[in-house]
Amino acid sequence: MYSVAAITLGCKVNQYDTEAILRDFAAIGFNICSHKAQADVYLINTCTVTNMSDKKSRQMINMARQMNPNAVVVAYGCYAQVEPEALRKIDGVSLVIGTEDKARVAEIVAAQLEMGVVPSTSMPPSKRTRAYLKIQDGCDQFCSYCIVPYARGSVKSRPINELVSEARELVAVGCKEIVLTGIQIASYGKDFTDGNITELIRPLSTLHGLKRLRLGSLDPSIVTDDFINALEKTSIICDHFHLSLQSGCNITLKKMNRKYTTTEYVAAADKLRQSFPQSTLTTDIIVGFPGESNEDFAESMDFVKKMGFFRVHVFPYSPKKGTPAADMPHQIGQSLKKQRSQQMRDLANKLNLITYQQYLRKTVPVLFESKVNGYWEGHSTQYLTIRVKSKLGLENNIVAVDLKHIKDGIAYGEVRKDNA
Repeated sequence: MYSVAAITLGCKVNQYDTEAILRDFAAIGFNICSHKAQADVYLINTCTVTNMSDKKSRQMINMARQMNPNAVVVAYGCYAQVEPEALRKIDGVSLVIGTEDKARVAEIVAAQLEMGVVPSTSMPPSKRTRAYLKIQDGCDQFCSYCIVPYARGSVKSRPINELVSEARELVAVGCKEIVLTGIQIASYGKDFTDGNITELIRPLSTLHGLKRLRLGSLDPSIVTDDFINALEKTSIICDHFHLSLQSGCNITLKKMNRKYTTTEYVAAADKLRQSFPQSTLTTDIIVGFPGESNEDFAESMDFVKKMGFFRVHVFPYSPKKGTPAADMPHQIGQSLKKQRSQQMRDLANKLNLITYQQYLRKTVPVLFESKVNGYWEGHSTQYLTIRVKSKLGLENNIVAVDLKHIKDGIAYGEVRKDNA
């Protein structure tokens, strides 16, 4: 029996793709092992969002080669799609597979090993508390800084009945929470003659045994009245919304080729907060975009502060070859980008603390996932990270917790006595 290990870089979609591919390998008799073990096959799911992502992909390939010089090392995913020749030049790379053939990775590797087998129906996933459900792939937005549309191609949505069936399998093995993810989930259904994300939410929300349905990264354009109505009609939707922003300055948003203004963004956020008053809002911010003046950056900082985000993922702009922004004039120096990144992160940390403080002395339901340093750790529907001490076996249970104090971006509490 051959063994296979996987290393995943990048987004939650890549994580989903890796899990699906590993199930294909298991279905044809491979033993799945840790990437820290000596495996016969190493799968490197590459990312190419930034130049640092490219570098990490190359580093992971080299690490796999060091673990077992005789292993079959497979580089696949976005970086493999965009720059296959660069990866083929790396010593030790056996196969380079682009995004178009990622569903055939197990088949291709099996042929390489002359096993003469083709993957059967994927085996059901192992038991877990939370799972990702990829509803679509590809993107047609073409933001000026982003290589993903070139790496992933056009929008490809999965049929609703297929997704509901997969979700049912996840619930059957104990999954309590499902996260809808994709490259651009607001575009789900654009390639259908009918069907959209609201029509997907309805059947998922009625699955017996599913306790939580969480949405992945959203574009402001998705927040329509129909969308809000669909969310309001289900009792299991998580009141945590990741609403992608990228900049709080309209001048910069236009250069980025984002399809909204800050005014439109506020309108979308207000609709969500009005319908879900206890919700948290998270976002992404790019700093140091070409031509971003001190005034533009200050405007973005002010907007982030006004929005009161729970979490902000801050990224210094990284020029990506093949994108329009990489050739724009007035590129910002690394020193200034680092300075602005730190300022934005400092603000994000303050906003994060303010949000946690708003939940102190409140009781929230927590889905516990694992034990960390003697504490049971899990998340509320708002995606607050919460820890408790308990002799109870809390893994994969939803338990009411009284929040007592905050330390290092984590809320600590006590299990309500009526749960004991």
